[in-house]
Amino acid sequence: MSAAAARRRKQLLKKQQANAASGDPVNARLQTLLAGDEDSGESVAYEALQLAQSQIRRLEKQNQPDEAVKLAIDVSMTLLEKKDRMVSVASQLLGLLAEILNESQTDCTDESVTKMVKLDSAYKKALKDGYDMKCDKDKEEVERLQRLHMSFLKKIARWSIERGTIQHGNMTLHSLVGEQCWIVGLHSQSTDQDDEEAQEAIHERRAESVVHLALAEKPQRIFELLKTLPSPTKDEESMGRNGGTAAERDLLLTRSVLVFIALENLRDANALLSSYVNDIPHDRSIETLAKSYMNKTDGFAPSHIMFCNMLLQICEKERAGPLFQWLLKNFNKELQTLKPDVKPYTTKIGRVYFGIMPPPSMLNMMENMMGMMGGAGGNPMAAMAAMQGAM
Repeated sequence: MSAAAARRRKQLLKKQQANAASGDPVNARLQTLLAGDEDSGESVAYEALQLAQSQIRRLEKQNQPDEAVKLAIDVSMTLLEKKDRMVSVASQLLGLLAEILNESQTDCTDESVTKMVKLDSAYKKALKDGYDMKCDKDKEEVERLQRLHMSFLKKIARWSIERGTIQHGNMTLHSLVGEQCWIVGLHSQSTDQDDEEAQEAIHERRAESVVHLALAEKPQRIFELLKTLPSPTKDEESMGRNGGTAAERDLLLTRSVLVFIALENLRDANALLSSYVNDIPHDRSIETLAKSYMNKTDGFAPSHIMFCNMLLQICEKERAGPLFQWLLKNFNKELQTLKPDVKPYTTKIGRVYFGIMPPPSMLNMMENMMGMMGGAGGNPMAAMAAMQGAM
């Protein structure tokens, strides 16, 4: 047993004694279960889960949300630190924790964010140590638990928007969401590659990932993830000249740059594009790529790279609204291939940088666009889809 686990056990034993002295048999039983042998079995874990859920709801009804949150975190961490596959049980308690945080008036503080980071780390370690990815049954269970964890983190990020001090939510939590969305996409790659719906779901997870990482101001991490994606095929390299679609990494680059610019973060947008141009496509300079873009015969059409480069230059100029509108018009076909839709981003960019006002019916929605990242269950893609549907 590690020193940290030993300390935790002593703390739990002290709580048990205190609760027993206070005459709370339910809490005393819960602490007895948690302080028992490490390999105590799923039946004991589920009993602990039921008791914890009961105690957490009781504390909530008694208007003690801080105590309810503390109990949920403590029990979840204890379950995750056990060796006998307690992740499934802990995931249910984490779901309750997210509900309590979002329903109560609990503030998002640096201390609470640190606890969420520790829970995330413990959850990932428990999955890694507790399951055999060579076993199909274990593999399916891990995929399910990874999706549950993604949902939990999205709800936590939404809580940080509503109860935190940062306009678009805590950047550390957005980073956790971004990483988890990418992980879920990786696990989904085992799905039949010919299943178009499955591939769209994988792309959506990756699109969510780069959005949250942009909100976390992580251009280098986005670049590192884009580097892992396959190089474009011949058809993808010549997209725009044969009616095809660009490589997925180009689509994700454009989405990331649009989010950074919409957040008025030109620094990170430039940093991402610079890394991408220098290290990913063909180690070509922007000047060389521009010549290739104008050349209609070389079979190479770096449309997305050139769009991002021109957009950044336009946003850095004054009174460049007409140029911005010209660029959107000329790149409209390529932008329409980005799913989910990116029009909310381009609309906000036009308003913030060039004073181009959207239709009145859309103005209020655009004001809350980034806040809606935490809506729809914490799903920024669903938020954008809902916004687009209202246009």
